[in-house]
Amino acid sequence: MNMNSQNQSPCTPLNCRGFGLVELMVALVITLILLAGIGNIFLGSKKSFNIQDSLGRMQENGRYAMDTLVADLRRSGYWGGNTDTTVIVGTTGTDTDTTGACTADNTDWIRMVNRRIFGKNNAVGTYACIPTIGANDYVRGDILVVRYAAPWKVGGITTPVFVNNRFYMRTSLFRGALFLGSAEADGLNDVSGAAVREAELVGHAYYIGNSATNCPTTGVAVPALFRRTMNDAGNLESEEIASGVDHLQLQYGVDEEITAANPRGDGTVNQYFDADDINDTDGADPAKPDWKQVIAARIWMLVRSECPETGYNNDNSYTMGDLTGIAEYTPDDGFRRQLYTSTVQLRNTNFQF
Repeated sequence: MNMNSQNQSPCTPLNCRGFGLVELMVALVITLILLAGIGNIFLGSKKSFNIQDSLGRMQENGRYAMDTLVADLRRSGYWGGNTDTTVIVGTTGTDTDTTGACTADNTDWIRMVNRRIFGKNNAVGTYACIPTIGANDYVRGDILVVRYAAPWKVGGITTPVFVNNRFYMRTSLFRGALFLGSAEADGLNDVSGAAVREAELVGHAYYIGNSATNCPTTGVAVPALFRRTMNDAGNLESEEIASGVDHLQLQYGVDEEITAANPRGDGTVNQYFDADDINDTDGADPAKPDWKQVIAARIWMLVRSECPETGYNNDNSYTMGDLTGIAEYTPDDGFRRQLYTSTVQLRNTNFQF
């Protein structure tokens, strides 16, 4: 007989029991605490990831937008080696409007080569070439207009290919012609001399508008940096440069030594002005400087996240350009923001008065 089997007691309710109710409740509470901790860790990690992703997007968009503006400002007033805009003729020729403003929803303002740079200060609703109704509305901030001959070659591998409805400039040292691509072969556009150069004429008007992208959680449009430019059909169109750009302010450095008698000045900025404090038309107000005296530009660009952050309130006040003191930009909302600044020396100066 197996002695082990004799020593085993039969399983009864008194000596064979599992977990009790209290033990199960304790185990359940411990499990819930562990799950809550894991959940909090997950939510915290997700929030941290979203914040870092938002900051990364802001930095990427802000740097790209600022680089684009700075590059265009440095190119402004470059006419392919010709510094005398008065000798630029051709089948189209230049637009001699002395204001330099894009005051109509057409492309004439692109041909105003007598004004390499122009600006408007907080001009919502008063700038005709900028859309204010419908998609990509102008929402706030300053407007910047720059013009130049493109530094890149005209399209084509071996032979230049001109787009019929775009403006081009053909220049040598003392001559120039401005024409549509369709009239490239017209005799009026011939330019003789050394170092003849052909380039597309570029005109950009920068502004802050509503992006086609909405915040997925709120449906609110995301602001963006746009520019009005000429397309291949010869019409104006709006290009979105970078989303999330919330505000744009500029001030312009003036060399007061630039005069008709001394068109080169001394290359020193005497004072920075808002666009409203510079004459739209040269000499209109003797107490104000003219755009020909502008040799530098300061840029303030405020970039924000695409969506508001739960539990975050941005009550910061941002000083930008003429938005100072009680006029500081204070959004007071849930969007994170980052301010970018830059000062640009204009490389090309107009010498004609």
